[in-house]
Amino acid sequence: MWAFPPPPLMEGGLLMRRTMLLLSTVALALLLVGGVAASKQLQEQSASQAPTTSQKSSGGDLSIQSTTVKASFASGSGKNFLGVKVSNHGNLTSFESPAGQEQVFGGREGYTLCSGGGPVVHGHDTGLVEGGFGAPTFSQPNGAGTFPLTVTRNTTDGKFQLKQVWNNPDAIEKDVTVTMTLKNLSSATIESVVMSRTGDFDVGASSNDLAAATEDSVWQWDDRFGVDRPAGGVMLTALTFGTTHGPRVETANTWSTTRAQCPTNEVGTPTPSVQDLTMRVFYFLGNLSAGQSKTVKYKYSRM
Repeated sequence: MWAFPPPPLMEGGLLMRRTMLLLSTVALALLLVGGVAASKQLQEQSASQAPTTSQKSSGGDLSIQSTTVKASFASGSGKNFLGVKVSNHGNLTSFESPAGQEQVFGGREGYTLCSGGGPVVHGHDTGLVEGGFGAPTFSQPNGAGTFPLTVTRNTTDGKFQLKQVWNNPDAIEKDVTVTMTLKNLSSATIESVVMSRTGDFDVGASSNDLAAATEDSVWQWDDRFGVDRPAGGVMLTALTFGTTHGPRVETANTWSTTRAQCPTNEVGTPTPSVQDLTMRVFYFLGNLSAGQSKTVKYKYSRM
């Protein structure tokens, strides 16, 4: 019988087994820690690569604001020049004619979509201010950066699809047209639908212009006997005469709060004196039944 303490051989073997067990435990712990660290690193990389361009508008809708030029056109020179640019959201960002006379102030042009005769706003986009529309899809049969350009967007409430077709600008007549088709995507009739195009236009060297309107068109201009040189102007016209429509002139201060709306208050025309003004033309599309579409057309032109 062995006496205590154990013989040195047994004591050494037991120590070795304990040491190996300890080393195995440490290795397993390191492996687990490393796996957690690697997983965390992958999660952080994934988060850092996620898109960050979307943000919430004040109304809570997905807003993907952009003034990126999607199509551009230029023809002629000097007094015979026409330049047109349209954004990837379907905004007219530039209308230049003659050369050096930019008519759209800061790209602040766009469209609004309402129902209930106007109070219910489903979507609006006037350049740097927008809400209620999802991401656009495009068609450019002549290649990137060219006209014609089709921009299609759905409202984030699932009610409407809006398709804009910007045609080739007319270098002779110095104008560009956009055809807008609105479709009811819902399963119910949407009543008293209103759609408008609107923008802040500054003709000539200053923001102060005159304005006037008929039943079909609205325009801003610098008179040839006024202080701005050269005299000129820009006109927005409703070309779908069989659909109820109307023009509006507003001051720039008023428009800064009404740009996301449909029909609004107006300034009497012709304006008696020059001031900072904006333009709008709306269409009353009436009721749209489930799946129904209606199409209207606008024109921007030099005058």
